[in-house]
Amino acid sequence: MIVEDVVAALTGAPDQVEGGSRQTQEGLGQHLQRAAEEFDKRTADAFGRALLDSLCEDPGNLRQLEALIVLGLAHPDVLERHRISLAVEGRRLAVLLERAGEIDRARGVLELLGGHMPGERTIDHELAGILRRSGNTDELVERYLRRAEREVEEGKVSQAIPWLQEILLLDRTRRDVARMIRDLRYQEADRQQRKTKRNRLLIVVVLLSACLTAVLGREVRIHRDYGELVKVEDGDPDSLYRRKQGIERLLAEHRFWAGFLSATAERDSLTERIASYEREAARRTRASEAEEQRRTEMADAARMRALMYSERGDFARALQDFEKALFLSSENWTHREQVEADIAAIRNWKAQGAKAK
Repeated sequence: MIVEDVVAALTGAPDQVEGGSRQTQEGLGQHLQRAAEEFDKRTADAFGRALLDSLCEDPGNLRQLEALIVLGLAHPDVLERHRISLAVEGRRLAVLLERAGEIDRARGVLELLGGHMPGERTIDHELAGILRRSGNTDELVERYLRRAEREVEEGKVSQAIPWLQEILLLDRTRRDVARMIRDLRYQEADRQQRKTKRNRLLIVVVLLSACLTAVLGREVRIHRDYGELVKVEDGDPDSLYRRKQGIERLLAEHRFWAGFLSATAERDSLTERIASYEREAARRTRASEAEEQRRTEMADAARMRALMYSERGDFARALQDFEKALFLSSENWTHREQVEADIAAIRNWKAQGAKAK
């Protein structure tokens, strides 16, 4: 593929370019639109290879560099496949054009790149340098003002201030710009202060919400554990002890919670009920022991009478008293086995006497 034909297809014939009017942003934009519409991906890739091969031999060829920029803007993937930076090549072309005295073409290239690559600050710096060196400070000031206004409209105050500072570097008599910088800094400081207060308030709200959530969760868990304790049942003294133990364990594990006072009151009430139950149990035990002692004494007395009747030979009355003693005595009475043997002996004697008759 002939490189001259590629250049002509992308930027026009040489006679169209070398006239009294050099390529500007408008002219390059037209070539860019045509390249994007008329050349498919395969053709663009072929154009790119031809231009890159030729530029390797002649890196300073302005028309080929310009054609490469147009191709790169119309088909960005062509340069990306070859790892060529469009911004770097555009700045190099602008420098070469400026050295050649073609300021308008250099500006046109940089303005076109800046429009398609708004985030590339090096393009803006290079264009600002050309305008400054060419003495177009008024135009540069207007460009900086427009950039600053656009940043402010987008809410990027901190990014607008550097553009205004660039204006002061160019023209220190611009008091209006200095005032704008002061006002914007005040607005930014006020905005930061409000943002800080808002963030602090948000942090406090989040912390309070987290604490409240933790406290509520803790309360829910404690009340759930409280509700799962053993219930006191009538006729089951053991349930009193187990519930009291459960409440005491809960109070020891959790010092402060919503039901602390009511749980403490219930523990004290259970303590009183347990003490009352133990007093009643002790009274019943003493009464039972006294009754058992009385019955034992009566059993001993009945046994003594029975022995007396036996010595007299009155076995009928002896048998009655022995049986009465056995009835009154407890299972662990000392004389129980002997009395049972005496009763058996008397009954056996009576039975043998009845057979003899």
